[in-house]
Amino acid sequence: MRPQCPSCDSFNEPEALHCNQCGQPMEGIGQHSKNPAGRWSWLPWTLPLGVAAWLWLPSLLEEEPEAPSVLPPAEPNRKQNPARPRFQSPETDPDPALLEFDEPQETFGVNSGSRARWGWLQMQDPAGLSLGVSAGAISAEGWVALPRKDLLGAAEIVFRKGRPGSGQIRSGFYRIGDPVGLWKVEPADSAASLPLAAYDPEMQTWGIEPDGATREWLPQSGWKVVGSFLHIPEPVSTAEVLVQDGAVVGWLLPDERSSESAGGQGLAGAWLWNGPPGDELSEIATLADFQQSEFAGGVVEGYRQIFDNDLEDLPALSLLDIARIRPLRLSEEEIPQIYDRDSLLVNVRDRLSNGLGRDPLNYFWGISADSLRWLQDPLTTRIWMALALESGDIDSLRLAIDTTSDLVFAEAQPQALKDLEDLLAELWVAGIEAYRKAGDQELAHQWIEQGRIRYPGNDTLRLLDGERLLDNGELTAAEVALEPPVLKADLIPFRDSLLKRLKAERSIEGRILVRFTPGSPVIEATAQVGNLPVDFLVDTGATSTTIPHSVIQQLGITLDGRTQQRRIRTASDEFMAPVVELPALNLDGAVVSGIQATVLDLPGQPGVGLLGLDFLSNFRLDIDIERGWLLLEPR
Repeated sequence: MRPQCPSCDSFNEPEALHCNQCGQPMEGIGQHSKNPAGRWSWLPWTLPLGVAAWLWLPSLLEEEPEAPSVLPPAEPNRKQNPARPRFQSPETDPDPALLEFDEPQETFGVNSGSRARWGWLQMQDPAGLSLGVSAGAISAEGWVALPRKDLLGAAEIVFRKGRPGSGQIRSGFYRIGDPVGLWKVEPADSAASLPLAAYDPEMQTWGIEPDGATREWLPQSGWKVVGSFLHIPEPVSTAEVLVQDGAVVGWLLPDERSSESAGGQGLAGAWLWNGPPGDELSEIATLADFQQSEFAGGVVEGYRQIFDNDLEDLPALSLLDIARIRPLRLSEEEIPQIYDRDSLLVNVRDRLSNGLGRDPLNYFWGISADSLRWLQDPLTTRIWMALALESGDIDSLRLAIDTTSDLVFAEAQPQALKDLEDLLAELWVAGIEAYRKAGDQELAHQWIEQGRIRYPGNDTLRLLDGERLLDNGELTAAEVALEPPVLKADLIPFRDSLLKRLKAERSIEGRILVRFTPGSPVIEATAQVGNLPVDFLVDTGATSTTIPHSVIQQLGITLDGRTQQRRIRTASDEFMAPVVELPALNLDGAVVSGIQATVLDLPGQPGVGLLGLDFLSNFRLDIDIERGWLLLEPR
């Protein structure tokens, strides 16, 4: 027959010692079962009980013992139920401050109002950003055990924010480098919680979760002394307070907070108090003292202001130059999640991206190349390079190329590296165009040659190199550069135009090409007279070449009464003009010596000579007005 619970009438398994529903013992002296079949089951016990009472009566009359503490029902060694609320986030878990008063009951011999007081502890940085939230149990004096990691960077720690019984932590009791310290919530409420006392290994210990779930707690291994605590490592899924005889003696801290402190002790497990009672314990340091000794002056403090949304992008990015030269005070595991590497990189990327399409040049210079090397992030580097590309500024392009060419990333996906390499090639092309725009063809050609060596498979650089070779008259090399087809649609017209130009250049091989403004009816050219450059107008209708008086003086030719004269006839006048023999005249490689030139200043053309048939008749002429070509082929 399945036994029936004397308290709640529920049926249990035959071997059950406690009720599966309410947790009360299934058998015991003085219990009144509602099961008729067991109503007289107490009779066989009356004789031995009477004898025991007769033997113990004298001692009972001499001294009245204390009534034992009333303990809540519990299951010894019960494992924490992972399906229960974990009390790690106000967004997903119930508020422990509200759960505390759900089911009033006698606990540890006192009213439920005197149980350990639970609530959310919320840590905030100077900018008001949340560093984390955890469920904490506060002793009657206001003491609570908090992990060192949870406090790093905190300017304010609030208990039960916006709830009755709220308070704040301003000071505490800790030892530098220890994973856990004892901190005090003020104001304390001695009437609403249990006092703090030292753990006694000889006494029974109970673990209580924020929602009141209770279990007998037994240490799973030996302890290690850490300051005023005894630490016993064990897996913990949700926070609990450990209680003995109506006093808080320790805390269970969950695995999710687990890390390695500077001293090398892990965090997860039981932290048992081993110091003086709570009412005899005094704070030894403020929260500001803790930050000064554990957090201030390090890399994270140097850059954490970058997360403040009230700080503008460029001042925020400049903080990286301050941070990167600071010492590493925290290990990677100790850095608050809000400030960790992933969060920092996301913030930097977002701020840098704000410059795209808006102010690329200033945003590019808003973060230094040294900070970029320090961050070691391909995505941040890619945004920085895109800012340089969008700006089109030569100095920005040059710095971006020099910096990213030498960057080595400790961790990067192959595709990310390929994207950077492709973007780097685009920077080379943009740099070439910037130098061309500035009129510096020599540097533009240098960049083309260097880019071709570094990126032999880049079609844009290949075509630009083909154009350079055409400019230099290196037609065979240009033909090799232009021969392979291109895949990008925007490059096809550029290649076609270069191929047409190559064909035209091939058609004039062996002839001298003199370029002038396409479509112009006047052919202007510069020729070397001796070593002196002189501007000429090419006139196929003029019989002789003329040269201005100013050039004669520069050539050192003297005019006097013995100088030969030539009759000049115009539509309105006739006069005599001096004739002089010029040094060799060289027009882009077309050289003629011994020309007898008339010394004459052309009306409205000071310093300009006229190139006539006495020079041009030495060549076969081919003039293309549309292209702006004058072709000279020696006869």
